[in-house]
This record gives sequence, structure tokens and C-alpha cells, in this order.
Amino acid sequence: MTRTATATAVKRILTKGLTGWEAGKLLLQDMIDSFLRRDSVLTEADTAAIQQSPMQGGDVSDYNMFMALCRGFYRGCILAELACKDACLQIGYLDHALQDAEKRRLVELFEACGPRVVTREQYDEVVAAQKEKKLEFEYSLGYVIERRFYAVAPPEAEQEIDEAGVDIESVADFIAAMPEKYADLGKQVIDQIHRLYTSGTLPAVCHEEDAQEVEPLLSRWKEAGLRSEEAMKLLDMLYVTGQQLYEREELPEWQEFIDQYQRHWCTDHDERFGHAYAVLEDCPAVWLDKKGRYKEPMRPSEWITRSTESFLGLASHNDKAKKSIESVGAELRDRLETTELNIRMFLAVKAVLDAAADAAEMDVPEAGMLAGANIRLDAFIQLYNLRLGELKEERKPWQSRETRLEKALKMLPTIEVDRLRPSLDSLEQLKSKILNDARGEEWLRTKAESLVCGDGVSFRELLN
Repeated sequence: MTRTATATAVKRILTKGLTGWEAGKLLLQDMIDSFLRRDSVLTEADTAAIQQSPMQGGDVSDYNMFMALCRGFYRGCILAELACKDACLQIGYLDHALQDAEKRRLVELFEACGPRVVTREQYDEVVAAQKEKKLEFEYSLGYVIERRFYAVAPPEAEQEIDEAGVDIESVADFIAAMPEKYADLGKQVIDQIHRLYTSGTLPAVCHEEDAQEVEPLLSRWKEAGLRSEEAMKLLDMLYVTGQQLYEREELPEWQEFIDQYQRHWCTDHDERFGHAYAVLEDCPAVWLDKKGRYKEPMRPSEWITRSTESFLGLASHNDKAKKSIESVGAELRDRLETTELNIRMFLAVKAVLDAAADAAEMDVPEAGMLAGANIRLDAFIQLYNLRLGELKEERKPWQSRETRLEKALKMLPTIEVDRLRPSLDSLEQLKSKILNDARGEEWLRTKAESLVCGDGVSFRELLN
């Protein structure tokens, strides 16, 4: 906003004489400029001249109103800055604990990218468990054709199809992405799977919801009476189990696939399938737990939250907690309530000063008084809400079980600023009467007490 209180304007006003309104407004503007770290346009002589200007009647009343505003703005700016700093300090305290949880998850992500150390017995258990899932799983005939093609095609065929850049979601997509030189081979593969099905060697079923559409196509497919596009659609709706495929000597690629461990296959069913493994063939007994499984030392991620948990009383050197998760959660919520009280105070004072500055037509930033503090506080709140929201998201497969610190932090709510700021109705009432009763020492407090927060809490109750 362009400043109107320039040195030239002040000189012109002083030369022609001042009203009480003009004199008071100049002094209030000078105080606001000082708070905003702007260069003053009033010299000491100007200030003395303004203060010594002869006034009477309404001019005296106007001048005294601005002097009350000066006192209110001075106290309000100090009070709001203190409330903002204390709120940011308390949010920072909570955010530090949230950062520890965030760092722990980040370290665990990097840990998950590397191999998980296990004994041979443990690894064999994982492989056996995944094999069982693969045998139970249902695969579409379209996918069976795709695997059969790669099993008999030249090694470079898969790379050439990948380079086509086609998003393959159906057998039709796969055939479309296949280079022309492999067309005959592709047809041979489809014919082979067709023969296995029609001979009863590879019986397939459809899902119940597809039965009405599949059944009329099946009889025609057995007689090779389907159009190409109908056959492609049917292949994606017919399923066979891994057990059926595993037993077919005509499809040897499935024995290798099912016997071999594949990382990231079927991780929805078992978290263990999401890791690469480093197998210890000869593991010293000191590295084994009572069940004979590899017992790793404390993971690096566990050290990250250790100091914060110890500070809060959630852990100690002998792993015995001094405080319960519930009691620490309650302490953290108490801190947050104090923080919200300071936020309410800051927003109320800012609203009063902004309304007064607007009514008196003062030169202030477009964002109003205390704009810098407001931006700083908003940044702290947004970062706190972001980290708390991420903490409460569903845990990823690579994350360890919840720590005591995370459980305590999850008891915290987010900071809803609209709930804490003055309501629109109370702001409208404030603006209509903002300059009324601007006298004495209690103007700022009186106006702040007239406000009601968005959640219905009265500032009068908070301040008394």
C-alpha cells in the first residue's frame, strides 16, 4: 500500500493548522510506522508542534481518541507478538517430536530398500509361504498366454514389447504391442492355450459376475467360432489356479515362477514378500533368538525416537516407561490447548487492530497489522498439521510397528484455525463500533472481549 503520510504532506498539514483528528492520526501513524520498521516522517520538532497545537471542543475529543488508540496499538502489538512467539514455541516443541517420527519412517524406508538378513530356515519359510499363495492365486488365461509367449520367444522380445510403451492391461493390449515379426509365434501360443482348455487339460472358470457374458462365448470358443476381439475379451475373463498351471508339463515356466521367490509379489497378503533377503548360511548362536531366528541389533531407526521418548518419560535406559502413553498424550494435549489459547489471543488482537486501522484510514500493509507474525504463525500451524496428518495415515508395509511416541502423538488433534479466529458475525459488530469508547486504558481489552471465536468460545471467558 502506498504511504500517504509523507514528510511533504506533514509540512503542509502543519502549516495550515491541525484538527484534533489530523494531529492524533499523525501520531498514531508514526507509532505504526515505527512498529513496521518504516522510516519516520515526523521530526522531533514536528511531534512537539503537533502535541502543542491549540485545540478545543470536538478536536480535543478526537485527539484523545487517537491517544487511546496509540496506547491500544502499542500494547496490542507487544501482546500479539508475545502470544505469537509462545504459540510458535509450543508448536515447535510438538513438531520436534513429529519430526522424529517422520525421520524414523524415512530411515525405515531406506532400510526397506536394502536386504533383510535372515537365517536359511527363515528364508525357506518365506519362500514356502509365497509358493502357497501363488498356487492358490487365480491367473487369467490372458496372463498365461503372456508368460507362455515370453517363455518361447527370443530373449529380446520382452524388451522390444516394453519399448513400445504400451500400458498392458489385457491380452488385447499385449497382442497389439507385439512386433509384427512375432505375430505367428503369438498365434501359436494362443492356439496352444486354446487346445489345453478345450481338451480339458487346463479347465478354466469365470467369476460369477461374468458368467452371463462368458457362457455364450465359451461354446463358440471351443469350436473356434469366435471373432478375434471376442476371443481376446474371453481370455481375460477365464481363470486358472497356480496349482493347475504348476502341474502342467506343457507349461514349464510356471514351475520355475511358483518355486522361485519374487520380491513384491502378493505383498497385500504377507508383508514378508516385500523384501529382498540376505541369507546367513552359518549364523552364530549369539545372533539368534530363542526361536532360532536372526536377532538383529537395535535398528538405526529406533535410535531416532529414543531421546524424545526418554525426555517425555515414555522410555528409560532399562526399557521401562516412567509414564503411560495416555498420560503423555494428555500432557501433549495440554500444551496444545495452551498453544490454541495464544493463537486465539493473537487473532483477536490482530482483528481489533486491523478494524481500528481501517476505520481510522491508517497506512498499514495490505495483510493488515502484524502481517509478518501472522505469516510466521500460519507456517508453523500448517507444518504441524501436515506432519500430524502424515503420522496418522495408514502404515506402510515397510514401517515397523507403532512406537510409544507415535501412539502418544496420534492423540493430538490438528489445529483448526477457523475454529480459533473471531467469527464473522462478531467481526462485523466489532467493525461497526471499533472507535466507540476509545478512551482510557481499557479500549483494547474491551474490544477483544466483545469477540466470539468460530467455535462459539467467548473471549470474555478466556480473558477473565
